[in-house]
Amino acid sequence: MGFRKHHHTMMHHPGRKGNGRTLLAAIVVIIVVVAAYAVLSSGSGSRQIGQNYTFALQKGSAQNLMLNNGEQFAVYLNYSTPSAAYLYLSSIPIFQGQTVSMGIQKGQTENVSVSGSQYADIEVRVVSSNATGALLSIVQIPAGLRISTGNSVSGTTVSTIASSTTAGSTSVSTSVPTTTVNTSALAVAAFNKSSVGTLITDYASLYKNTQSCTPSLYNQTFISTQHTAPSGQNTYANVSKVTPYEITYSVSEVSAGTYNITYSTVSKLLGSKAALSAQFAYPSNVTITYSFEGVFSGQTYSQVLSYYSSQDSIGNACAALIP
Repeated sequence: MGFRKHHHTMMHHPGRKGNGRTLLAAIVVIIVVVAAYAVLSSGSGSRQIGQNYTFALQKGSAQNLMLNNGEQFAVYLNYSTPSAAYLYLSSIPIFQGQTVSMGIQKGQTENVSVSGSQYADIEVRVVSSNATGALLSIVQIPAGLRISTGNSVSGTTVSTIASSTTAGSTSVSTSVPTTTVNTSALAVAAFNKSSVGTLITDYASLYKNTQSCTPSLYNQTFISTQHTAPSGQNTYANVSKVTPYEITYSVSEVSAGTYNITYSTVSKLLGSKAALSAQFAYPSNVTITYSFEGVFSGQTYSQVLSYYSSQDSIGNACAALIP
């Protein structure tokens, strides 16, 4: 396991005693890293963060954390200012080469991979900071979102944070990508894990499979389940036009932490029709309201679930087409 993130660009300002200052800066960095290793290694136990966790760190302290997949890591606050926090993140247990440093401006975020993959596991945000400590927020990013480390769903901006070491006048300027995870996508991912969300995503899979259904397989399936040959409106040509072949969604944030999510079925003849409307709170993960519409209009959750289970039990690509 190893961390992965966007690489920072380090630039040292020239001076008449450039070699001496460079050596001095290198010694300071080594001392800081050694100190960070000592603190990071001394923690006992890791806190499970769930989907998100907000915590405070004082300068020179660390917090051990664990994702819901069992990956463990530690966050160490090297120092902070009223405008930024400078952190070390390390895997647990700590091995050489698996600690990364970053400077993040207040209110900004950075995406980091705890597992060392090209896709981020967590979003680290500096909520607030001052000269003695910082309030940090860590959001666990669902794997399915495939957000690249150091990159943003909605775009990346680059800002420069200037800081100075305590030795001499050597200064370091670090180019830090400030990134923002699309929280609407996170809200949808969280809703899809609820009972109602799971049901609609199961239906999405069922409908998607119809794209592999053939007339011959449909006829065979219809006869085996209905004990008669399809005719009239039940022929493959007619049913395949009105049965959805996919489910899409749209989402909007109507107030802070509250999202309206609409799922729509799409068919060849009827086009896009709303199938489920829900209002969902994230990150508290509470379904405020929901209602079935369109092909599910007037049905309760239990009725929709029962109908899905009946169709799914057919077990082939034509399942959603069978009445």
